[in-house]
Amino acid sequence: MEKYFIGGNTAYGFRSFYDGELARCENVILMKGAPGTGKSTLLKTIGKECAVRGIDHELWYCSGDPESVDGIYIKELRAAVVDATAPHPCDAALPVIRERIVDMASAMDRGVLLPRKERIQSLINYKKGCYARAYDKLKCAFCHFRRAEEAYAERADICAIRREAAAFVLRESGGREYADAGRNAFCRAITPAGEAAFYDYLLGKRVYEIKGTETGARVFLGEAARLLPEAFVLHHPLCPERIDAVVTGDYVITSDAGAFSSAADKIELGDAERGACEVCEEHLARCAHRIKSAVNDLASAKTAHAEIEKIHATAMDFSVTDGIVERVKHMIFGE
Repeated sequence: MEKYFIGGNTAYGFRSFYDGELARCENVILMKGAPGTGKSTLLKTIGKECAVRGIDHELWYCSGDPESVDGIYIKELRAAVVDATAPHPCDAALPVIRERIVDMASAMDRGVLLPRKERIQSLINYKKGCYARAYDKLKCAFCHFRRAEEAYAERADICAIRREAAAFVLRESGGREYADAGRNAFCRAITPAGEAAFYDYLLGKRVYEIKGTETGARVFLGEAARLLPEAFVLHHPLCPERIDAVVTGDYVITSDAGAFSSAADKIELGDAERGACEVCEEHLARCAHRIKSAVNDLASAKTAHAEIEKIHATAMDFSVTDGIVERVKHMIFGE
């Protein structure tokens, strides 16, 4: 079982890879419904069922609340169940044939919610404002991020780093094909709790960790991803155009191996960086400061979201939800 973020809070606003990831599935359950209707709980239940059955799967976590699950991908069944509501709405491209819609809000009592309408609307508006401020700050963070890249390019030997990446790919990959061809996700996300990261994608693979500046690692990874179009690419949380890791069937190239670092093989950028680390530090510190400020707004948005969930929960008939869970299990496992 692996954990990823399929969507993230970035310098460009919310960005996700849902469309591409769901396109590879043959059986997709799209859950519609308001916050607090049990979507994340249902997804975790399906995950537990997969674990009991010994079925490999991925859990796709929410960048707005890293303890909440937005989707599950069941590999051998080529099936997925996802929260298909904003900010990652998904529509049925092949209704019934591939996608089926489950309405979690069918368990809600409208009469219970009507007296709370103004409060709910106020919380929704406040939450939208928090996200708007957070994304403005992430845009500012990206300006400092780009300045660090520009300063790095003036000092480091970019061509040498790209040549090293090309030589590495040629040596390690040859002409092999990969089961996860062309996939995209995030292993890190900017969340209300700060940056959250998952490292279980490294399990069972040979890990190559790039030693050098973060900016230099992105140059190496960008070239590796370009030369490995069929690899599984994990994107940078602030700027999805940049790369955090490249995953193949046999190995992973990453800028951060986390707890796996001590066992990882190292790729040394060394002399090619020409002491560029020092010229990037100030810009990256300012970038980090802006991200930290954006995190405060994301935390405020999460607080408002939690209150909306509590209000909605008072209108729920969870016996109806239990029935929906069993129906989704049947739709996935066919029993």
